Amino acid sequence: MAYNKPIPCGPSNKGEVNTKADIWCNNCDEGLCSTCLSHHKRSIGTCDHKTIDIKNYKPFIKAIKTECDKHGQQLNLYCPSHLMPCCDECISTSHPKCNGIQSLGSVVEKTQIEKSKKTVETDINSILNLLETLISNKSKNIKTGENQCASIQKSITEIRNEINKHLDHLEKKVIPRNRYHLESGKI
Repeated sequence: MAYNKPIPCGPSNKGEVNTKADIWCNNCDEGLCSTCLSHHKRSIGTCDHKTIDIKNYKPFIKAIKTECDKHGQQLNLYCPSHLMPCCDECISTSHPKCNGIQSLGSVVEKTQIEKSKKTVETDINSILNLLETLISNKSKNIKTGENQCASIQKSITEIRNEINKHLDHLEKKVIPRNRYHLESGKI
């Protein structure tokens, strides 16, 4: 499905000329008329950009309404009773008894600050959980290392005792023979 509302040419609109876009540049994320497209294709910085026919363009995010559908005025107020943005005329005609009307800008700013706070809190909690996990793992590793060290020392002592027993046994075997040979004069 193609996008219903005509898309303006970005570069032309910056020059205050309202021209309809024929092509969409995915890299620049803006529409281009045929004149701007020819400059776009010749420019070193944009010649390799991917473009599509404007008929095939599908915006990823729906456009945010900034004008009142009923009155054509800018939405600049917010009614907390109805949870909706309003224009000045809507407030006087449809919301005269509503309390707590605020400027839309301040509501958006508060919302962004709240989202930012929640994001920071979430990030902090994630980092704290990660640190707790790291500390726990480090403690387990230290205990495991200490247990392994004690086990190795015990094994060394046992092996040393076995070697000493074996050497003592060999010594007992060899020494009586040497005495016998020495006493008898036989070699």
